[in-house]
Amino acid sequence: MKSAGSEWRRWDLHIDTPGTLFNDQFGSWDEYLDAIECNTDVKVLGITDYMLLRNYSRLLRAQREGRIQNISLLVPNLEFRIAPPTDRSTAINIHLIVSPDDPHHERKIVEALGRLVWVYQGNRYSCVPEQLTALGQAFSPGTVDGEAALKIGAQQFKVDFSAFRDWFVNEGWLKANTLVAVSAGTDGLSGFYQDGGWAALRSEITRFSDIILSGRDAEIEFWLGQGTDEQHEAMRRLHGPKPCIHGSDAHSLERLFKPDKDRFCWIKADLTFNGLRQVLHEPAGRVHIGPTPPNFHDSSRVISTLRLSNSSGWFDDIELPINANLISIIGPKGSGKSAVAELIALAAGSTDGRDPASFLHRAGTHIKGMNVELIWGDRSSSRAIVGTPTEMNQEVRYLSQRFVEDLCSGDLLGQHLIDEIENVIFENLDNTDTLNASTFRELRTIRTKETHIRIGRLRENLIRIIDEEIALRDNEASVGDKKKRISALEEEKANLQAQIPEATSTAEEERRKRLSERREVLRDLEHKIGSQKQQLQKVSDVRSRLDELKSQISRFAYEIGPLLNDLGIPATEQQQFIPAFASAPEQMLERIERTLTEHLDELQGSREAPKPGTLLQLRAELTALVQEETEDRALREKLKIVQERLSTIEVEIRRIADEIAHIVGPESLRRKAAREERYAAYVGVFQCLCDEQSILESLYAPISAKLKSRDATIHEQKLEFSIRWQADIVTWLQRGMTLFDQRKKLPYESFDGIANAAAEILLPAWMSGNPDRIRPAMETFLAGFNADGLSPNFRRAGIGIGDIYKWLFEVGHIRLTYSLKYNGTELAKLSPGTKGTVLLILYLGMDTADTRPLIVDQPDDNLDNESIYSMLAPYFKQAKNRRQIILITHNPNLVVNTDSEQVVVSANELRTEGLPSFSYLAGALETVENGVGIRDHVCRILEGGAEAFRRRERRYELKQNE
Repeated sequence: MKSAGSEWRRWDLHIDTPGTLFNDQFGSWDEYLDAIECNTDVKVLGITDYMLLRNYSRLLRAQREGRIQNISLLVPNLEFRIAPPTDRSTAINIHLIVSPDDPHHERKIVEALGRLVWVYQGNRYSCVPEQLTALGQAFSPGTVDGEAALKIGAQQFKVDFSAFRDWFVNEGWLKANTLVAVSAGTDGLSGFYQDGGWAALRSEITRFSDIILSGRDAEIEFWLGQGTDEQHEAMRRLHGPKPCIHGSDAHSLERLFKPDKDRFCWIKADLTFNGLRQVLHEPAGRVHIGPTPPNFHDSSRVISTLRLSNSSGWFDDIELPINANLISIIGPKGSGKSAVAELIALAAGSTDGRDPASFLHRAGTHIKGMNVELIWGDRSSSRAIVGTPTEMNQEVRYLSQRFVEDLCSGDLLGQHLIDEIENVIFENLDNTDTLNASTFRELRTIRTKETHIRIGRLRENLIRIIDEEIALRDNEASVGDKKKRISALEEEKANLQAQIPEATSTAEEERRKRLSERREVLRDLEHKIGSQKQQLQKVSDVRSRLDELKSQISRFAYEIGPLLNDLGIPATEQQQFIPAFASAPEQMLERIERTLTEHLDELQGSREAPKPGTLLQLRAELTALVQEETEDRALREKLKIVQERLSTIEVEIRRIADEIAHIVGPESLRRKAAREERYAAYVGVFQCLCDEQSILESLYAPISAKLKSRDATIHEQKLEFSIRWQADIVTWLQRGMTLFDQRKKLPYESFDGIANAAAEILLPAWMSGNPDRIRPAMETFLAGFNADGLSPNFRRAGIGIGDIYKWLFEVGHIRLTYSLKYNGTELAKLSPGTKGTVLLILYLGMDTADTRPLIVDQPDDNLDNESIYSMLAPYFKQAKNRRQIILITHNPNLVVNTDSEQVVVSANELRTEGLPSFSYLAGALETVENGVGIRDHVCRILEGGAEAFRRRERRYELKQNE
């Protein structure tokens, strides 16, 4: 068994033959056989005759003799007309489609028909040619021709439905090997009016049937449960869903295999009667009526064949056909399930086999040089040689067992998960909204670039403002010392003045008075010159700020240039977007600087001939006056020192007084403004993050809408993509811990107290995403420190108050991450099983744009059976219609209830040297060879064997609802 399993093929289960009892328009048998042999599409024929088997038997003999070898399967289709008649006075059309698998099926069918009896004029007639002929002759006594009498008898043989059902139920072999089909047309179910007196009988006939004969879209939708809620409930009461099949009902060569409106019947199954039975279990997935089969896969992204060779005995040299839909790989532990998945991923460039836990890593030296080749649906190929570097083309999506386990039980806020979420979001965006980016990360960078630039500037402003605040704070703290300094200077001034001896003459007193006056003039001049020099320093400061602004404008021009180019704005017009920096400010500064310098030169005076009132002239004049003050040389020297010191004291007192006035005046106002700017910059960072959140929410709005749409499943509606505000408070606290001397009493009693207060006060505000909560939270937190602000008593040596503030107002630990919730619970808080379920819903249900083959290695390890059946199985069934899925599993729900189109059974037989030898069987669930089927392997491996399954079934005591 090495087949690709269930594949779409054309079946025509309703064609007649030459010699059919009614409406025979065919001609000769040779012409009929030639017409069948010219067909290249239809692979299975249902040979229909009215209650008879003779034409089926003749066609079967022709095939056994070498004709119609293009037909893989012939199936007998016995057509009956049964009573009572419909409201339109036509008999009900019922077909028995019988399995040809039994070598004696023809004899057993005839024997069963011989026990189907209808009574006419007190005589019992059975449904075999001789009896039907006798009935025709009894009904029409003048009819002598046997064939004509047979037609009349067959036309009159209309058994009551109840009798027909009783006969069928009691025919054990026939019941076990037959599918009952009823017409949905006017000669069947549609022949009964809904409000007629036959509604109950119509329901009984419908429930009795396995298949509905119809190709109409409305009928198909009804029987698949795709109608309204009321229709769905009605369908369930009639034991639906049921498959609808359609045939050409050909009675002539012109009509052969040509149903009306090209309503061809496509069945996805093995070309066997067992394959046909599968349509009962999967009516929506196994049958399609239409011109073409529902193959929605990109053939260039479907693996059609796997070739393995040169494995040193580890694998057979095989060429394994691969189905385009869902392939389940099963087998005992260590049988090579994951091995074949890894080899496929290796050839597809989706793994390099370096994971220590992988099969390729563990067996690498033994199978080095092994050839692995994939043949794709478009006949291209991908190759790999084990042990040779492989180009990572990522031609399949490979979820290894290790990868799935890590996502289910590891850090679900790690990069792997973020990457997967971003991929899904990006693939659900409209192409016009991707801004030509290749990945979500690129798009996010494009959309949030300016926001991040603003955050960077705000963080720089925070540092600058805090530095300025600390300088202002230090100045304010120095006011007391400055006042003390003035008091000390005043005291020193009084002491010095007391040391000056009284003048001994009027002339000396006049000289002292003049000296004091000139010293006062000198002090005023020195203060004026000092103010002028301060003005010159301010000119220098303004020039530095202007140079910084010029640099920023140059950087802005450099950054905006490429954007303007991309917008197609000519270089000649781009200057309009760059702030103009006029030369006037520089010219003004030069003029002010020149004026100040000239004024300073005038105030200081020329060294050669200083003008009166200049600094040099006054100092020379004072020197002369000191020389004239007294003839006592020692006293003169002392008076000079005292007078100079008094002058210095006066200058210092005036300077300090000015400093105090500036501190308690403008600087006090500036400090309040700086405090507001600090909080504004801090809150501004969070506002920028809100802006970034809005941008990101707009990016995942399409997938959010998809999750909330009516088309979304109940499980998808429980999924929620959102932005999560993440604050790494641990890292923030660790950085702050280095600033405090924990041997001393700290705010909140200890650093643990600080940490608890931060977690209680700051963390909720940080995580809220609400900028309005940030400042109140920080102010409340800072209130726990001393009233003076931040006392130096608890800071480590060398740590300034600015260091504390820069730590407190740090924002680098705040960031936005993706959050995926399921049923209102964060993914990270879910159990491993639920995590696995949610992640597979993400891959199978939401990642609809990725059409590469998906290989999933044992996703069921963390999942319970109920979740697999009710949640995951529908997603696998849905996803396999658009992408090929290769599933390694040991759970029967993922094999049987997903209706795997192909099952690959792996086995391992140890060789004499103890090394493994892996082998593989493959086929559909319905595939049987030499009496052993794929489902036998499935039952043995996944259920423990048929007996184990039956024992459990008996223990469950499950009962079938009627």
